[in-house]
Amino acid sequence: MDIYKEKYTELLASQSFDESELDYAILNKHKLFLSQLAKVSNSGVTVFDLYRHQHVFTSYNFADLFGYDLAGIEVEGNRYFDERVHPEDMEVLIRNGVDSLNFFFERKDECMSYKLINEYRVRNFKNEYVRIIEQHQILELDKRGNVWLSLSVWDISPDQSPLQGARTQILNCKTGEYRSLHDLIPDTSKSGLSSREVEVLQLIKEGLLSKEISDKLCISVHTVNTHRQKILLKLNANNSMEAVKYASELGLLS
Repeated sequence: MDIYKEKYTELLASQSFDESELDYAILNKHKLFLSQLAKVSNSGVTVFDLYRHQHVFTSYNFADLFGYDLAGIEVEGNRYFDERVHPEDMEVLIRNGVDSLNFFFERKDECMSYKLINEYRVRNFKNEYVRIIEQHQILELDKRGNVWLSLSVWDISPDQSPLQGARTQILNCKTGEYRSLHDLIPDTSKSGLSSREVEVLQLIKEGLLSKEISDKLCISVHTVNTHRQKILLKLNANNSMEAVKYASELGLLS
């Protein structure tokens, strides 16, 4: 698990922020709305700052919903939440956290169209584990396109039957399609391809042209063609058909 924690920390540090360009007045505007959202929906709401690596907003009702100490959250930050996650689920969440950061960082031009939905167990004020549904969504990018503020909404799951392990899904908010995170993040270690490049190559295999891939993935044709060039370079292929053949042999394409 320590390896995944290191990878997660490395990913957070991989973005290059300029503090002078970060307008925290935007966060104050969000806080007004999110406080109302927490009150109306009776959900726990937090905002995580990927520049500061800390929670910069936590709704008051975490105390009512789970018995959590807001002062403790402010002082301890991530550790306060992490210590209340079921140990078995925590290991899965860390691994999935690495994959989900990769997923969002590779799709910065469209990352706000997706939600990451985790289902897992946390300890409440009675020292009992309850099943929750946590929805993550990118709230703000900075001027450079870095993922800056991330929104998290906690709800107690209506299904409190025994849960073995955490579950993670990705929701495409435009299409309403749910996908398993691991269906979208194939093992690309043997090829050096990113998950986005595998996704583009899969569509090439299905016969789609660059414009059709652009429309399907909601990215520019220029971005598609950049992916195509990188795919050929990484696979040392002369053309797209060779790239499809090599990637299929590696088990990256369906």
